[in-house]
Amino acid sequence: MQEQNQSIQPEQSEKPVQSVSTVKDVVCDNLLTQAVYRIVFCVISALGCVLSLGFFEQVFGSDDFTFSNDFWQYYTNLSNYYCLGIGIAVCAGTIKKLRKGETHGYNTVAPTLKFLGVVMIMVTFLVYCILLGEPNKLKFWNSLGNLCYHVIAPIMFIVDFFIFDKHRQVKILDPIKCTFMPLGYVVYILIYGAICRATDAKFEYPYFFLNVDKLGYGGVVGWVAILVVVFIAIGYLLFLYDKLIKENGKWKPDFKNMKLW
Repeated sequence: MQEQNQSIQPEQSEKPVQSVSTVKDVVCDNLLTQAVYRIVFCVISALGCVLSLGFFEQVFGSDDFTFSNDFWQYYTNLSNYYCLGIGIAVCAGTIKKLRKGETHGYNTVAPTLKFLGVVMIMVTFLVYCILLGEPNKLKFWNSLGNLCYHVIAPIMFIVDFFIFDKHRQVKILDPIKCTFMPLGYVVYILIYGAICRATDAKFEYPYFFLNVDKLGYGGVVGWVAILVVVFIAIGYLLFLYDKLIKENGKWKPDFKNMKLW
């Protein structure tokens, strides 16, 4: 019996040891790095929001201290205000974790609202740089406010999502939700513009694609439809990125246990 047991033991010891699968769904989970980055974002974004009010124009050539009374009509400004609010909340949550002694982790503060902000501010960045702005001209680059709320703050907010947010949090219909606030903005501007036109009040449509006077309501609807498609397309591209996980050193998509809403 002893000889039989001894002959069996070598066969048992030759069984291969299974490797443990390691899964990582955050590119950088260092909370200190996240906190520093988010503090810098909040400072730049806050500066951009202040400059969007029309302050400090004299620094760039105007002799008068000015204040813009139509800042609230621009989607660019509203999307930046939204992202600043989300950014402050996320930064505060990161600092709170650090104070508790945590060193690694990811954002747990309103991840869905943050995702909506990423899509909103990405459209702000792309539409301005492609359709509205003129990056090939010097005036695009020598305005501090323009750079803050059209370029730097949007890019930083988007990069935060790519690097610091946990994957597999975006729900299937979240890209559709990204159109709700922009569509609400369009309805608001069209109603406000119609009231101003009916009362002969002074009003200029903030963007050419919302200008009912030149395009008519049919033309505006056409442009809005195109932009809605852009919103949804960008949302689902980010949705696909969100489904990537790093397993055993390789990134691969993971569509398990997805939530609808």
